[in-house]
Amino acid sequence: MHKNLKKISLIALGALFITTAIHTSAKTKLNKTSLTLEEGESATLKVTGSKKTIKWSSSDKKVATVTNKGKVTAKKAGNCKITAKAGSKKYICKLKVIKKDNKPAADTTDTEKITIKELIIKENNKEIYGKIYYPEKEGKYPAVILSHGYNGTNSDFVQECTYFAQNGYVAYAYDFCGGSSRSKSSGKSTDMTIFTEKEDLLAVFNYIQALNNVDPDQMFLFGGSQGGFVTTLAAEELMDKVKSVILYFPALNIPDDWRRNYPTIDKIPEVTDFWGLKLGKEFFLSIHDFYTFDNIDSYPNDVLIIYGDKDNIVPYDAMIKAQKTYNNAELVVLKNEGHGFSSQGGKKAREMVLDFLKKH
Repeated sequence: MHKNLKKISLIALGALFITTAIHTSAKTKLNKTSLTLEEGESATLKVTGSKKTIKWSSSDKKVATVTNKGKVTAKKAGNCKITAKAGSKKYICKLKVIKKDNKPAADTTDTEKITIKELIIKENNKEIYGKIYYPEKEGKYPAVILSHGYNGTNSDFVQECTYFAQNGYVAYAYDFCGGSSRSKSSGKSTDMTIFTEKEDLLAVFNYIQALNNVDPDQMFLFGGSQGGFVTTLAAEELMDKVKSVILYFPALNIPDDWRRNYPTIDKIPEVTDFWGLKLGKEFFLSIHDFYTFDNIDSYPNDVLIIYGDKDNIVPYDAMIKAQKTYNNAELVVLKNEGHGFSSQGGKKAREMVLDFLKKH
């Protein structure tokens, strides 16, 4: 397949804020190496790949405290280090606490007043719970469907949905069936696979495309982390029905990671408890012989990939490979951002996505 020239943009942004859990190898690591919090805010750090008891400490308890479960609470503006000790190994997250009135203002616009409603989509004995955001003014609008990451929910995209609706788009974010311990959709997590999530997204697409206030020729897919991986698979089936695709740090490495963890299928247990979610054996069987980049090279339209250079969940090489695999893809690398963007990084990413949407 002929590949167009692609462009990598490096954008200097603020520090990492929040991460969405997704598959990784067994190597011990801290999920965040840098963090920015507002006074009074909290975030939870996690060490993965270690069975040892983790001992947490803060270099300055006046700036921030940390519990024995890794919950960090910002106390006052300043800088400190949060250390996680696993045996003789130490893992450090650099923390910056900012004053409340220094936090960047939320996205606001007077262009459209919006409506937000719960919307449950029923398909094939499933109930898919989500929220739809749209301009109050009557008319037909382009639509964006947003798919969350591993153990996430529709609420991960509140800011994106609000922002897009304020700027003239219908936005729908939903919970995958069995896709989270907090999912409001039907189904058990032990029945969930990458491919059941793809079927959820296809059902959502067909429903949203048929709404009276949606322009059926202006449909966009947006996915983060595992939801980004699922989005790429759905786009392969929908093809030109999808105007373009937006991906936040898509976890295209999931099959490779789990093949390393379970090199032979006889090693796969009936249930695996991974990062707060119980997964059934079929999750791993279904991707054991699935090779991502052999299955995402047909989507013909433009793809925007936004990735943080401090991402310790999704490897940069996978993003470069994705960029080369697609016929028309742009990769934007945000400096000092991780697997999940800081408040500053998230704002910049939303602005880039809106600009991308408007071009299409």
